[in-house]
Amino acid sequence: MKPIKILVPADDLDSVTRNMLARIDALPQFSVTVAGEGEGDRGGVEAPAIRSKMDRHAIMGFRAVMKRIRPDLTFSPSTSGLATMLMASIGLGIKNIGYRGTQAKVRRSDPTNFLALLNPRVKHVVCETDDIECYLGGIIGKSKVSTATKPFELDWVKDAVAYPLAVENAPADAFKLITIGMFKGRPHKGLRPLIEAMSMLEDLNVTLTVIGSADDVDMAVAPKSVRFLGPRKDAVRFIPTHDLYVLSSTRDASPRVVREAQACGVPCLVSEIPGAKDLIAPGDTGEYIKAGDAGDIAAHIRALYHDRATLRRYASMTRDYIGRNYRENDYIAYFANLFEKIAKGK
Repeated sequence: MKPIKILVPADDLDSVTRNMLARIDALPQFSVTVAGEGEGDRGGVEAPAIRSKMDRHAIMGFRAVMKRIRPDLTFSPSTSGLATMLMASIGLGIKNIGYRGTQAKVRRSDPTNFLALLNPRVKHVVCETDDIECYLGGIIGKSKVSTATKPFELDWVKDAVAYPLAVENAPADAFKLITIGMFKGRPHKGLRPLIEAMSMLEDLNVTLTVIGSADDVDMAVAPKSVRFLGPRKDAVRFIPTHDLYVLSSTRDASPRVVREAQACGVPCLVSEIPGAKDLIAPGDTGEYIKAGDAGDIAAHIRALYHDRATLRRYASMTRDYIGRNYRENDYIAYFANLFEKIAKGK
């Protein structure tokens, strides 16, 4: 039996998705080709980088690839990639699958949305969270969407756990908090209310490590207990040396770092917002906080500061929770079933 051929544009392809595609490619019923700049050296196919939804050079380049390898399906991790695949595959009988990992609105008033997610030739869209599926399904039809939250294997943080990094000159006896993200120019990431919460906790021996970009004004108003390390490629290695991870976003889909923290054995305070709140087991691996509410954030930190037994109980359950609920094999099976279903027209 001929294998189902799948073409994937490399743009916005993260390591989790690459690994999933490699596992799918190893199955006898599939053949996966990743195409993009530099992909020839990785065992894929060379193709132009996708600069926008209407990148003529990329469209023509991928059309040439399609004519050469004759895929049955395309799977695009980005909307620009999906738009390019839709244009490149016109008249070739190729089915196109997209991905949606953000809660940003898809407006019919924006004509560019009809180049990708709202294009009637899109066969299916994989959503990162249930709330994205619910929202998008109300626009393009419930039968065309489904949810597959990205997996997380404990082995992915084994080096961080084995070789953790501590913040220089941090008080050894402090109650240490950490948050990681690109905060600069992104107030919805909730750094300001977290900084305000730290100002309310100056009577306690509490520190906060912030890893990632931050706005100058936030750094200027932060108390001395807040340390800004800037962007770090080794950010995950700082997590195990902290007592509590805090995600204070007011909008966030399915941040990988919450899974990383729990896999490192660190409990989490997470804003009770769609998507992000589903990543912890409240009362077992952490607690919910009110999004954007500095007072509520401070109250939860203060309570755990004085209740280390509860904090230790949370910490003892985090790794088991990740191991049970974010298995990569389940993710592989989801995509294998989806690709086969779309290819066969079911």
